[in-house]
Parts: sequence; structure tokens; C-alpha cells
Amino acid sequence: MARQLYARLTPVVKLQSNLGTDLESAAAVHDIGKAAVGFQEMLGGVKPHWNGWRHEVLSAAFASQLRVPEEVIFAVLTHHRQIPGRPPFEGGGRLRWHGGSPEDWSGLVADWLPNEASAVEFWKELCRDLGREDLLDGADKGICQITLDAAWLDYKITQRQRESVPSERRLRASLLRGLLMGADHLASAGMQSLPAVVDLAAFSPSFRLRNFQTCCAVSGHVILRAPTGSGKTEAALVWAGTNQPENGRFFYTLPYTAALNAMHRRLQGEFPDRLGAIGLLHGRAAHHLYEAAQQDYPAEARQATAEALARARLAHEMFYPVRVCTPHQLLRLTLLGKGWEQMLSEIPGACIVFDEVHSYDPALAGLTLGTARLFASMGARLMFISATLPQFLQSIIEKIIPSTSISPDPNAESDRDVLDKKRHIVRLIDQSLLDLLPRIEEAAMSGFRVLVVCNHVRSAQSLARVLRKRVGEREDQVCLFHGRFNMKDRKRKEHALAGPSLPKVLIATQVVEVSLDISYDVGFFEGAPIDALAQRMGRVNRRGNAENQPAPIFIARRAISKHPLYDSERTTKTLDLLASRIEPLSEHDVVEICDGVYANGYVGEEKTTFEERLNHEVLLRFREEVVAGRHRDWIDSVIEQNDGRADVLPISLRKEYQQFMEERRWLDADSLLVNVYTSGISAFLDKKADPWIVNLPYGIDGLDSGGAGH
Repeated sequence: MARQLYARLTPVVKLQSNLGTDLESAAAVHDIGKAAVGFQEMLGGVKPHWNGWRHEVLSAAFASQLRVPEEVIFAVLTHHRQIPGRPPFEGGGRLRWHGGSPEDWSGLVADWLPNEASAVEFWKELCRDLGREDLLDGADKGICQITLDAAWLDYKITQRQRESVPSERRLRASLLRGLLMGADHLASAGMQSLPAVVDLAAFSPSFRLRNFQTCCAVSGHVILRAPTGSGKTEAALVWAGTNQPENGRFFYTLPYTAALNAMHRRLQGEFPDRLGAIGLLHGRAAHHLYEAAQQDYPAEARQATAEALARARLAHEMFYPVRVCTPHQLLRLTLLGKGWEQMLSEIPGACIVFDEVHSYDPALAGLTLGTARLFASMGARLMFISATLPQFLQSIIEKIIPSTSISPDPNAESDRDVLDKKRHIVRLIDQSLLDLLPRIEEAAMSGFRVLVVCNHVRSAQSLARVLRKRVGEREDQVCLFHGRFNMKDRKRKEHALAGPSLPKVLIATQVVEVSLDISYDVGFFEGAPIDALAQRMGRVNRRGNAENQPAPIFIARRAISKHPLYDSERTTKTLDLLASRIEPLSEHDVVEICDGVYANGYVGEEKTTFEERLNHEVLLRFREEVVAGRHRDWIDSVIEQNDGRADVLPISLRKEYQQFMEERRWLDADSLLVNVYTSGISAFLDKKADPWIVNLPYGIDGLDSGGAGH
């Protein structure tokens, strides 16, 4: 696996001298310490454990007798554990170290000596088999010590490793460590080979590309601003095919689970002969992959579970050449979270798409753009795509990452067709969606497919209950989709929305706003800032072909809930600017409104937060901040603010959950949990149970919080 990983590196990474040789040396020697008597007895069941000792310490000592660089010894020593952080060097999986020697060194050596001769004979056989006779020199010396400069392992990491070891060597050791761990994980998982590289230049759409899409066949970083439904994904693939170097990887980032799952299906559809090369990486990816695994093992739920979990784990490794993921997964790398070393081999030469980056809150937007700037400095090619990227944010991107800006050209016929389409007539109503129920019912009963989008789950639930009585009880008549369903029901709803026949009325929250390829005839929305409204409108008359007529969009100025979800000033400004436009609304109007609403950019606390995250010390001083063999444990608190969210089990599903657990159907059990804000429902939670039990109804409307929360 180490040889294969090296072969799949981009040319710019392979330029490092002797990298392949050093990686092979590390892979060959990394487990030789397992020859120790105590470890063998533990494997054979004679001993329950091995005194807390580590085989990689002996492996590093053996490597020290060979003619290998310190970076190889360091990678071997740390391929399971990070280096000490601070006294007492215990807990958290850190190596235990005292001065210049590992703890209980004499005991380790004594445990090694009885098997040393046979281990050396094995080593000689291995080296001959690998064609690496150069590694034989020194093997007969016997284990003496680990010949690493103390600065590599000193617990005062801010004073010693950073000051004493040049950044180039720290990065080299980190690169080797990442590749060695990747090879070890993949080999342990039983992988025999890596999936074939996806040639992105082979993308061949079944229709003629528009002008702006062909313009994306340009080298370098690109910012694309184009209307929803106009073909931004195809444009991204054209760009990636132009910029992909030999063995170049492709990352496509999106903010929401439903959008990620849809994009994963989309890319598999575009490259049907490379299904096994396209990975999905987000917190609930295994549930999406479970569907495919169930097709492979239709009568074996446990086998399908194991297969889905294995595929999800592989997405964290250097396995899939194409990955669909959240930006958080990339931030874990740039902020030196666990496994950060793998980006040193995967990011140089990679093509990375950031889709709808404007939808992130200021903190996440800052970290994402800071990460993008770092990736660009490492040799990655970047593309930012959006329907409503505010001009101020575009200007920031252009300043920190010089890019080619592309948008549909009104002078090109194929683009003018997009720009001239006036897909929507927007009507602002000084009422709430509850007041508009008669209109919603009338539209549905007249044969129109109706999309209703609320800002809060409880508002959507209230509307659904009324409309079921008026339009129909079946889910193909009135479908409710929001974030307070469990994964089992969310998957079912996503599948229905991806099918050929949409529900007559879809009542949803923000979950429909990004990358769901659906198109309704009429829209009824609660007020929101223009970027959110543009995404909602993009799910109505998506391609502008509703018998060549603009589709009606009704926006309720009054909210159902008393708890505002969005910035009130931006929402008000959006609605006022919409009201001033002549109907029907053009795509140019949407862009102008977006720029008007965000004319001042981030202000006040938002601006401070954005700039602090954009200029995070790790992102600005990455090379100086790197400590080989160590990750930062505080990473989750920096990039993931859970805001009191937790996965809870509705009490009515407890019996089903227990049954799945007994059958070892872990994903089926986990699919019953609902991710919710706990602050408003704490009185209904049993936190002594595992998982937490919530004593609230769960049914066709999802988790019903009643008077709790909003």
C-alpha cells in the first residue's frame, strides 16, 4: 500500500528526493518490534496485555541501526501515537517518554532479545524480497537506542522542536508519517489496491455546453457566479478537467448533508465506470452509503452495515481520488486536527470546489477562505461557485487568491438565454404563511406543484397538519421535510425528492436550499435574506421552462414564529428591494439585490469574527506552527460549534432501537436518532440513558416539541 500511495502522488510531491525510498523503508520496518516475546504472547492469548509497552518503540530502535534518515525513524516511532504534550505524558494516547529514553526501556529490550536472532533473519528475508539490500547494513548490530535528536520528542514542543528542527524537516517527517499511517490503515483494512484515478477531462455532458461553462476551461483559480439551475456543476467539472494534473485529486465541498448526498449520486452518475473511486465524507455518510450496500447485500443487513461503515471509514483515508465533503473535513487538516498530515500529500495539485461559500456564518466563512488561501499556497487549484455570491465576498476572495471571475455573458446567445429567462414573479404579502393557507390549498388543488419554505421546524409542522386535511394525507400529496426527522425518514424523503414524481405539496425548511435538483410550479416562502430566498426560488421553475411563463413566488412579510432565524435588518432590506423591482424578476435583479443587501459586507461583531478566523495564526503561519507527530485536540471547538445540539432517541422508538442493537445493525439503530437543540427540550430528556431518551412524540411530522423550543 505504501508503494501504491507513492505511485499516486502528484508530480510536485514526488519531486522530493528519496521520498519513495524513505516511505518504503518506514513501511518495511514499522512493525518489526512486534517480534518481542511479550507482544507475541499477547497475540497468542497467553497474556491479556503487554505491560502498556509499545511495539513501535522497538521498531524505531531497530530502524536506528539502519542507514535511514531521522524522519523515517520518527515516522515509525509515531505511526500509532502522537508525541508527548506536557507532563506526565499519560492519557490521550501519547507516547510515554522520560528524558532521552522511552519508559521501561530496559524491560522492552529484555523482551526483545530472546527473539532478536529470528527477527533479524526475517528482516534479511524481507529486504531481499523487497529488493532493498541497502537496509541489511546494520541489522546485525542489535537494538541499542533510538537515535533521534531529543528536540523531536521534547515535551516543551514550542521551545524545542519548532526552534531546533527546520520547518522543511518537520514537514518532511509529517509527510512520511501521514503516508505511513495511511498505508498501515489501508493494509489493515484488507485493501489490496487503490481505485483507479478519475480522469476528470473525460467528463462528457449529453448536451451542448453554454458559453460560461466552456469559459471555465481555464487554468488557475476561478470564481463562478451563475443562476441556480444554469449548470454550475457541469462548469465545475469542465474546470477540474482542465486543471487536474497527473494523479490529481478532486474535492467538492457543500454545507448540508442532503446536498452532499445528492452531489455524491450526481458524480457517480457522471462517471459510472468509476463508482468505487468517488467517496463521501460527512458525519452521517455511512447512512447514505448503506442504501447502496443494501443493494449489494439485500438479505444481509449486518453485512450491508459492515460494508457501509467500511466505505465511510475509507473516505477519511487516502483512498478515494474524488471526495464529496463538508468544509469542516478540510478545516480539520489545515487547523492541524487529527490526521492533518495526509493533506501534505493530497492537497498539492488537487482541484477543490467550494460551493455556496456565502451561505456559511462569518466564522466558518473566514476559516474556509483562510483554508483556501493556504491550499492555494500548497499548489491546489480552487473554484468558488455560487448563484448569489455577494460582491464584497467576491472582492475578498480575489484579494487573497488571485482568480479569474466568470459569469454568463449577455453577448453570448447560450448565456443570454439564461440571463433573459425571467423565471419568477415575486409578490410580497403583508401576512404570514398561515394566513396564506387558502391560496396554498387553491394552488395545489388546481394541479400546481407547490413548494412552501418556512424558517422554523414548528412552523412547517403547523402548516403540514392543516394542509393534510385540505389536500391529502398521503406523503405524495403533502410531504414535510426538515431537520428534526431521524436519518431513516430523511433518507426516505431524499429518495422521494430525487424520483421522477414530486409530492404535490412540499413543506420544508432550509434543507431544500442547496443542490437539491427539484423544480416546483409555485412557491410560498417566509421572509429571509436574498441569498436564502434565491436558493428557495431556484427550486421553483428551476430551468425556466414552465410553459415559458414566470412562476409565482409569494413571500410572507410576517413570520409565524416570534424567534427570528436571520438578521432582521438584512431580511427587511431584502424585502424592500424586492418590492421595488419591476416584475418579473430577472437573474440580474437577484444579483443586484444581493449586492445591495450586503453592500457594507460584514459589520461589527460579524466582521471581527470573520477577520479573526480568516487570519487564524495556524492558517497564516502554517509552516512555522507545524509540530511533527502532533495534532491539536481543541480542533472541534474551533470549527464546530454544536450550540447545544445532540442526537436523541424518541421514546416511542426505543424498542426498535434495542432490537437493531441486539442484531448488530448499528446503522439501522443510529438512523432512529434525531439531531436537535436540547436547550428547549431539556425537561423531556433522560440523560442517564445511552443514547439520551426524549419523551416527546415522534411521527409523520418528525419530533414534535410541542411548546418546547421553536
